[in-house]
Parts: sequence; C-alpha cells; structure tokens
Amino acid sequence: MANSEGPIRLTPSMIPNSPNFDIKDSSFFGKWQELPSPKDVQAQADAQRFAGFNPNPRRDYESAATFVKPIPVVFEDMDLFIKWGCTEHISEAQTLFALRRLLNGLVPVPELYGWRTDGDVKYIYMEYIRGQTLEQAWDKLEPDDKVNISRELRAICDNLRRLEQDPSDPFLGNIARAPFYDRALNLDYIPAEGPFARVREFHDWFTFLYRRLMPDPYSVPIEPYRYELPDDCAIKFTHGDLHRSNIVISSSRPYRTLAIVDWEQSGWFPAYWESRKAQYSVSWNEDWSTTYLPMILDMYPDTLDPWDYYTIAIGP
Repeated sequence: MANSEGPIRLTPSMIPNSPNFDIKDSSFFGKWQELPSPKDVQAQADAQRFAGFNPNPRRDYESAATFVKPIPVVFEDMDLFIKWGCTEHISEAQTLFALRRLLNGLVPVPELYGWRTDGDVKYIYMEYIRGQTLEQAWDKLEPDDKVNISRELRAICDNLRRLEQDPSDPFLGNIARAPFYDRALNLDYIPAEGPFARVREFHDWFTFLYRRLMPDPYSVPIEPYRYELPDDCAIKFTHGDLHRSNIVISSSRPYRTLAIVDWEQSGWFPAYWESRKAQYSVSWNEDWSTTYLPMILDMYPDTLDPWDYYTIAIGP
C-alpha cells in the first residue's frame, strides 16, 4: 500500500511501453503459467455468446461489432476478465499497471495481468471483479447508502489526484505521454499532434476543434467563452468517465467500492476535466449530478458554460 499522505510521482518512464507485456509478479502467474492466447479469447467469446452469458449489462451482442468493440470475455475459473478489440487502448492497461503499484489500497482497480497486441486488436487481461455496478444498484440504495458510497469515492478521487508529474516536464495527454482518447470529443477530432505541453495549448486546441469544418476558421472572432477556461489550471490525473456504470460495489450491505473500472479515457488533464466529464454523461437534473457528484469531486462551476459550449459545438 502507498503512503497515506503526500504527492506521488508518476512519469512516463515508469510505464512499460511494449506491445505485449506480462505482469509476472501478479497473482495470476502464481496459479497459471500463461495468459490465454488471442485465439483462446476469441474461442471463449464465441462460447460465451452461444451460452447467453454477457458480463457487460449495458451492451448486447447484437450491437457489439466483432473485433471492433466486442463484448468482454470472462474465464471464471481463472478469475480473468479480458477487454479486447480494435478500439481498445494499451494506455488503459498502462494506467491499471501504474495505479496498482503506486496507489494500491487507495484507488481500487482490477489487478492487471498483462496485455497483448495481435495486428490491430488489443487484449487487456485483468482481474474479474464480482459485484454490481453503482448504476445497477442505485435505485435500490437508501440515501445513507448513497452518502456513504459518495464519501468513499471522495477519498478515492482525492487519492488519485495525489499523482503528480515531474514539475520540470508537464504535459497533457495519456499516461504514456501520447495522444489521449476522449469520447466527449468527436472521434474525427482526436489529436494526432498531441500531447500538449501547457494547459493554454490544450485549451487553444480544444476551442478550435469545432472550427475545423469552417471554410475560413481563422476569420471567426474568438468567443468570450475561450477566456473563461482557466489557462493557469493545475494538471491532474483524471479517470475521464466517472459514470456509475464504471464503479463496482459489493452486492450487499455494508456497501463498499470494490473497483473503479474502464480507464480508457484516463490521462493528464486540466483539474476541472473530471467533474465536467462526470456530469457530461448524465442528465443535468439527476440526483447523481446535483447532489452526489459535488460530494465526490470539486465541481469548478465556472467552467461549466464554456465547456458545454465547445463540446456541444463539436457535436456527437
């Protein structure tokens, strides 16, 4: 377990950057000699579909594109969960690797066992967390349960934000200093030129995105909203999709957070980005957004209008 106080340094040099990697000191390799091969995963995916087993309650097999964004695979006897497909990002595995080592016991995440790259398809092997998502449980939770979970999540998010960069070498991007992935931004606009050295550069890029389709984008005056985004904002490590479906809790009382999952949109962002993304994925008047997220995150209300303006202008 990491120390309970103070900042914790995280730099790209600490992250394995090979296309295939095994976590040999993980609990998996204490029981098994090797991870299932990509062919084994594909065979298990077929068997899983035939049996009608779906570990992702928010998606179905009809909507899951084979090899693009397929349903995850589970090997229950191995306690193994595998995210795979052409749209998976090794940076998610790298994030799990770092969090398990630097914030173990402070930010609960699935234990990572390794990753594979097979052509365009990536495979991320991790611990199978048995529980229920906060989204599944929400309507049956009592108000006290929701408050207790929110307080626990506050401590988790505060611990995540203890991660710090080398102050002499800041950047905005994914954990490995590469372009980030963010679903709030139209996929056509993902920045091949990233990462960014300063918050101001990131904001200039972000606020210019919707202009790219204009015949003469530089002829349009800069909106006042641009100046409401704080260029002096701190850079913080961010989950990027703190939705209730990505929070796994225990199946019965006392409810506790077992894991935060789905780190594919994580990276170094302006400090306000976490709260904006968390509210972006729910209705503005839901109690999760109005009552409980403010218990979990600093909300940076002054950034709400400019952030909404630019993300809406970019389009879905």
